[in-house]
Amino acid sequence: MQRREVLKAAVWGGALTMAGAGRALAEMHYPVEVEESLWKGINRVENPGSKTGLEKLHSPVIKVPKKIKADEVFPVEIAIGQVPHPMGPTHWIEYLQLNIGNEPAANVIFRSHGYAKANAKFDAVVGNELKGKTVSLIVQIKCNLHGIWQNHVNVKVV
Repeated sequence: MQRREVLKAAVWGGALTMAGAGRALAEMHYPVEVEESLWKGINRVENPGSKTGLEKLHSPVIKVPKKIKADEVFPVEIAIGQVPHPMGPTHWIEYLQLNIGNEPAANVIFRSHGYAKANAKFDAVVGNELKGKTVSLIVQIKCNLHGIWQNHVNVKVV
């Protein structure tokens, strides 16, 4: 019975030591502080005429025609921020999601390390039932350090 207790203690001690070492390694290799206040909700640009540095870097920029035709494909281009967002081992965009109204329309999952820039191009279409109405295209992104950011544009369906 004592042998089993000794083995359990050794395993737990090793696991705790590794967890502490893992935390120390993470702090050494990823020394970037997380912005705690940005994780309390969805971040949006507060004053479009005077954006902060974080807003310029994280708020999605959506390019879409001012009017779209029902049942016809239209282009949607999305860039993360006015200033290109870094995609490195300590700071990157995790995903981008496009909703048309309340419906998810498309998404992209990004990886860190700079292999791809956090931009996306989609071909979208809205149904004839929306003809004569205005539809919102909503883009939400998640930054590993600065939380979830959202922007939208309203487009008239003709």
